[in-house]
Amino acid sequence: MNVAKELVARKGPNGTTVRDITEASGANTAAVNYYFQSKDALVRLATQEITGEVNQQRLMRLTEMEEAAGGKALTPRQILEALIEPILTCSRSSDGGSLYVRNVFQMRVDARAGYNNFNINSHVAHRFIKAMQKTFPELDLEDVTWNYEFARGTSVHLLANLDPVSRRFEHLMTPSNEELPQSPRFKLDKNAVERVISLILRGFGSPL
Repeated sequence: MNVAKELVARKGPNGTTVRDITEASGANTAAVNYYFQSKDALVRLATQEITGEVNQQRLMRLTEMEEAAGGKALTPRQILEALIEPILTCSRSSDGGSLYVRNVFQMRVDARAGYNNFNINSHVAHRFIKAMQKTFPELDLEDVTWNYEFARGTSVHLLANLDPVSRRFEHLMTPSNEELPQSPRFKLDKNAVERVISLILRGFGSPL
């Protein structure tokens, strides 16, 4: 399962084959079929575990913050911390990247692959939108939903640029006639998440 999660997040559900999984894990095709019945079932479970772990932590943090607030609205920063910081601690790749971020991008690339977990995880989005409605009482549901998707999409996009596979920020900052440094300059860490949160906070505000 751990190998399947790594491969699915990096190559996508359709790009990952049973052979990829068995070669990387040392298992055999018969074992995959015996325990999971099919590649589709294994890949679907792998994607559910990747997103489920992060979303479980998100809900737990949001609930703890709401209970501590005693019924008062959370600050925008608190909501963003609950939404983004679990990406740091859950579903991390063996090379330091985020399986969750990689998986989200793969689902966007192949949205019709049939592995999308939105229906399974939609309750998480609704919980955050409900919290944001309380935080932004001047906004209607449509504007709050835009704020939520802006925060979620921006965080995934920016954190993906720190991925040790893409290192997009470093590519953008390195002149075309120079080689990329061997050691990554940026890491997916607390400082990176804080920078992302600060940028998103600038974008929150009143409707146009």
